[in-house]
Amino acid sequence: MDLREHLQISGQRHPWELARIHAIHSIIESLMGGKYVGRVLDVGCGDGFVCRALSRRGDIQSVDGVDIHLTDVQVEALRMKDKKVVYHNNYFELPGHRYDLVLLLDVLEHVREDRKFLDEIADRFLSDAGHLIVTVPAFQFLYSHHDEFLAHFRRYSRKELVRLAQDANLFCIRSGYLFLSLLPIRLTEVLRERLTGASRKSSRGVGGWAAGDALTRAATAILRFDIWFSFFFSSLGMQIPGLTAWAVCRKRA
Repeated sequence: MDLREHLQISGQRHPWELARIHAIHSIIESLMGGKYVGRVLDVGCGDGFVCRALSRRGDIQSVDGVDIHLTDVQVEALRMKDKKVVYHNNYFELPGHRYDLVLLLDVLEHVREDRKFLDEIADRFLSDAGHLIVTVPAFQFLYSHHDEFLAHFRRYSRKELVRLAQDANLFCIRSGYLFLSLLPIRLTEVLRERLTGASRKSSRGVGGWAAGDALTRAATAILRFDIWFSFFFSSLGMQIPGLTAWAVCRKRA
């Protein structure tokens, strides 16, 4: 979760977050095929939701989370919350070793010089045989006031994300989209915003989810099926568009 949204959190995780971590687990499992993952670094870890979820996996040795927007107080609070994850608010405190898996989940859109940042993260922290998983919001034509609220510089198509990785001296071994079902919802919101000249005043993002357990479970189940649908067609070489673009990358030999 973006820390701008964390300020509004109701205590219930948004179905999008729950479905996205399911997607990340699925990608990891398809990559590793039951093999040991090793060390993981979550860049832009926010409130640590992904870190905590990954730390419960038996095939992961350790998890470090870093987010430069975390205060020292927040870092200490997160460290007390889960002893299996080590949190940082700067890159200088990270261990000297490289990581077998690096995550950049909805981070690059916040960075003005995204290619340079991606290049530096991979060069500095990714092991030679490691994998880097990237997710970003999809399609620039969907850019809206909500993106401005979250301090996004841009949105990406899948091809643009793959090209960005190539420019950062990486090669993509897999890529695609997620959340087809959310695409028409966001498109409707963006069209309404452009036609009326106004955005929803209550655009609170994932931190504003306040539905009960039953609705949360139902919505999460729908989004998980959505993810399965996208992965299935991606495995057949068919890219079904969605609200999120993703890629798995490795260093060039």
